[in-house]
Amino acid sequence: MSMRFGIMASHQWPFDEDLRRHVDELVELVQLAEQLGYDSTWVINHFVSNLATPQPISMAAKLIENTERITVGTGILLLPFFHPVHIAEEFATLDQFSGGRVVLGVAAGYREHEFEAFGIDIDERFKRLDEGIRIIRALWSGERVSFDGEIWSFTDQRIGVPPLSPGGPPIWVGAGGRHAVRRAARLGDAWYAPGNAPSPRYLAKHTAIYDEALAEYGRRAAERPLGVELYCAPTTAQAIEEALPHARREYHTYAEYPALAWQRDRFDELVANTLLLGSPEDLIERIRGYRALGFDHLIFRPFWLGMPMAQARASIRLFAEEVMPVLRAEAG
Repeated sequence: MSMRFGIMASHQWPFDEDLRRHVDELVELVQLAEQLGYDSTWVINHFVSNLATPQPISMAAKLIENTERITVGTGILLLPFFHPVHIAEEFATLDQFSGGRVVLGVAAGYREHEFEAFGIDIDERFKRLDEGIRIIRALWSGERVSFDGEIWSFTDQRIGVPPLSPGGPPIWVGAGGRHAVRRAARLGDAWYAPGNAPSPRYLAKHTAIYDEALAEYGRRAAERPLGVELYCAPTTAQAIEEALPHARREYHTYAEYPALAWQRDRFDELVANTLLLGSPEDLIERIRGYRALGFDHLIFRPFWLGMPMAQARASIRLFAEEVMPVLRAEAG
């Protein structure tokens, strides 16, 4: 089983900071990651956020334009807020522009105020996700499509830009709970698993649920991606000292949303069970545990609010030089 590595292009910053400077620095970080041999980079999606958050299609296009080899994906696009015909057209266009190195990662969303801003019933989000994925896949066939659903209906339509990749880019589905993980098995090419659940038993339990659902639906996963938080330094003590204050600030900012309020009270659990802050040797051991569960594409956020970009560059360089070769060699 091969091992791939990617970085989250975490494009969200305080409103009073220079957005254009931050974006330029982020592009340079992604270019460095490509030079260092990383396989992928992932853009994020939120609306009416408490941080300045450029939108994912624009960010993906910018990263495609400024890279040559690396896969550019959404991690994650909140599909219920978009019309699926729009997304089918946009990502077919990105697939063409990138030479076939795009992944559409989608999820249902969870922040209540986003649904309120769009005038969408939050209870419809899974239905919108389900119908949206099925419509996008059908349109990426290049054929004329008719669809009669509970949310969307249309007759005899064909998208104006066909994807470069046969059948369109891969679709990854982000999911947390049992039913959502089963949905990812039914609809997605991969389950984009969250690595920041506070319970150390979460991943093993939900990987088993995913595998059972794949068998039930007669499907197989194209990849096994896992999203984590990671910082690499010469010693674990140095990694914690340099990264922990910034990670705490970011998680406490997330905790302003009711659905994530628990992260403030349980931050110490997150640190112990999910934040990968360590030396190359410690990170190798922890990632081996994820690989033993079947995960083969590790994607990590390389910095948090307020962290100097020089530290993020040093971290991804050290990880690329001392961690990635060991894990890739072991994976064969």
